[in-house]
Amino acid sequence: MTKMNKECRTQALGGFTLIELLVVVAIIGILSSVVLTSLSSARQKANVAATASDLRQIVTALSLYQNDNNGSYPCFDHTWDDTKETQWAAPYLRWPKDRLGTSPNNQFHWEHNIQGFIFSISINAPGQANAQALDKAMDNNNLSSGIMRGDGNRLEYGGMDQTVTLVDCHI
Repeated sequence: MTKMNKECRTQALGGFTLIELLVVVAIIGILSSVVLTSLSSARQKANVAATASDLRQIVTALSLYQNDNNGSYPCFDHTWDDTKETQWAAPYLRWPKDRLGTSPNNQFHWEHNIQGFIFSISINAPGQANAQALDKAMDNNNLSSGIMRGDGNRLEYGGMDQTVTLVDCHI
């Protein structure tokens, strides 16, 4: 075997150096952190879009309820327990749960006389960033005016007919 042939075989069996392996691992780490950050952001945007859709569905259910019940909206129970909301909404929709992952209890609540609305759907503890994103998706991007009002602790959506006569039938 010639000396040149031996050298080629030795180089072919050598593999990667430690530095090359560390560079590859570092590149994979950087790429995965960028991808995970993007996925997290996309997931959050999807949850905000789903919450906006849930609000629109609740408004539609309220409109259907109003048509079926002599022009009035359902009674209020003043708790974050969604038992009453689930009951009146049952023929129209399945009452939605927390999609933003910020509320230990039910996220949505049917309420009256809050934030200047006669009727509103309260959103429990959406967080300031989610509140802004929801307002941007559904309203005028200003949490102090329009049909979406509030802050990161409680958000009120008044996108239903506000001219309906208030029947205060607390349960």
